[in-house]
Amino acid sequence: YIKDKAPPCMTASSLCCVFKTGGSQTAYTIRVHNGGCTAYQSFVNLDANWVPGKTWPEPGMELEWELPPEPICKTPEDCKDLLHSNCLADPMYPGLKRCLCNPGFIWDPVNGLCQSSKYRHGKGCKRKKKKTMLIAGMVAALGGSLLVVLIGILVYNKLNEHMKKETKKLLIKQREEMLNAKAAGKSARIFTGKEIRRATNNFSKDNLIGTGGFGEVFKGILDDGTVTAIKRAKLGNTKGTDLVLNEVRILCQVNHRSLVRLLGCCVELDQTLMIYEYIPNGTLFDHLHCDFTGKWPPLPWHLRLVIAHQIAEGLTYLHSAAVPPIYHRDVKSSNILLDEKLNAKVSDFGLSRLVERTETNDSHIFTTAQGTMGYLDPEYYRNFQLTDKSDVYSFGVVLLELLTSKKAIDFNREEENVNLVVYMKKIMDEERLMEVVDPVLKERATHLDLETMKALGLLAASCLDERRQNRPSMKEVADEIEYIISIAKGRISES
Repeated sequence: YIKDKAPPCMTASSLCCVFKTGGSQTAYTIRVHNGGCTAYQSFVNLDANWVPGKTWPEPGMELEWELPPEPICKTPEDCKDLLHSNCLADPMYPGLKRCLCNPGFIWDPVNGLCQSSKYRHGKGCKRKKKKTMLIAGMVAALGGSLLVVLIGILVYNKLNEHMKKETKKLLIKQREEMLNAKAAGKSARIFTGKEIRRATNNFSKDNLIGTGGFGEVFKGILDDGTVTAIKRAKLGNTKGTDLVLNEVRILCQVNHRSLVRLLGCCVELDQTLMIYEYIPNGTLFDHLHCDFTGKWPPLPWHLRLVIAHQIAEGLTYLHSAAVPPIYHRDVKSSNILLDEKLNAKVSDFGLSRLVERTETNDSHIFTTAQGTMGYLDPEYYRNFQLTDKSDVYSFGVVLLELLTSKKAIDFNREEENVNLVVYMKKIMDEERLMEVVDPVLKERATHLDLETMKALGLLAASCLDERRQNRPSMKEVADEIEYIISIAKGRISES
C-alpha cells in the first residue's frame, strides 16, 4: 500500500505512480515506478512453486485517499483567494481554523471552490429550467388523463342511467302485458308509485305490519281513505317479484267472500307491489299460538267450526268453481286472515298454480315441491305431483291446530312429537284424542260439544291419509263441516 502520509511519496521529485485511463470507464491501469518513491509492496495468490530470485510478478497496488477539506487559515486574509468564505473555527477539530464557506455555499473539494448550493451541479439555471419543464409536462399529462377519465365516468353514468330508465320502462310494460294476458275477465287496478308512497308514508317502519320470506307488508291509506295492506317483494329478490306477479294473476281470476280481495298492484317501482283489502284481526296462527294477553280472547269452539267451514268453502271455490281450477299449495294457519267480525279469508297465493285444461285431464301437475314443512303433502313431496288433494292434506293440519291449539311444527315438544301430524296419528290410534284437545275448549264443553270435536278430529284424520286417493275432496270436507255445525246449532236451539 502507498499511504497518503508516506514521506517518500510526498517529497519525491519524481512521481511514484502514473494513472492512465483505459478503454473502460471502470477499469484503470496504475503503473508503479521503482525509482523516485518508497512503497510497501505485498503479493497475494503467489504460485506455490515460485522460487525466490525469479522475476517478481507485476505488483498490484491499492491507493487510498480522502477528499481535501477546506484550507487551514489563521487570519481572514488567508481566505481572500477562496471566494465566499471566512476564516472560522473548524467544528470538528477544536483550535483549528479553516476557510469555511458562507451560508448558501457548499465546499466543492474537487474544484477547491465554495459553490452556491443552488447551482451545485454547474449549469444550474438550465437544469432547473429543464426540471421545471419536466414537472410542468407531467402535471399537464396527469391533468389531461384525469380529465379524460372524468369525462368517461360522466358519459358512462349518463348512459347507465339512460339504460336503467329504458330497462325499467320495458319491465313495467312487460309486467302490465303479463298481467293483462293472464287476467281472465278482470284486471287489477294499476296504482302509481306516488300513490303508494303517500299511502304508506314512504314505506315508514311505523306502518310495517308483517314480514316474510317474500318481503314485507305495510298498512296504507289511499287518497280516498280506503285502508289497505300493501305487500312489497324484497329488493333484488327476483323470486319474490315472481311470486307477487303470480299472486296478482291468481287473484284476478277469483271472487269469493272467503278469499282475500285484491284491490290492485303497482309495477312501476323497483319492487312489484300488491294492494289488498286490509284485514285487521291478524292471522289464525296469531289467535291459536301467540300469547297476546288481553288483545284477543281464546276462540270458542263454535267460532272455530265456522272458521274451518269458511276456509273449506274458499278452497272448494278454488278447486271446483274457478276456471281454470287453482291449487293454493301453501294452506296454513298463518295464511288465514281474520277480519273485524273474525270471518276467515284465505290469503297468500304466491305459490298457487292455475291448472290448465291440458293438465286437468290428469288432475295433477308435475312441479318442484314447495310449501311449508308440517303442512306439506308427503306424496307431493315424494313424487312432485301437485293435486287438489295436496291442499286437502294441508287443510287437515289446520283442523288439528283448531282442535288442539298446537303448532304444526314445534321443537319444544319431544323429538318424536315435533311434527303435529305424526304426534296426532299416534294419539288417535290409541283413541286418546280428547286428551290433547285444547283445555280451553273442554272447560265448558257439553257432551254434544265433545262429540263434534271427535267428529272434526276424524275428518282431519281422513284429510291426512297417506294415500291421496283416500282423502276426501274439499267440497266433501266443506259439506262435512257444515253438517257438524248443524249438529252444534241444533244443540244451541234446543237449549
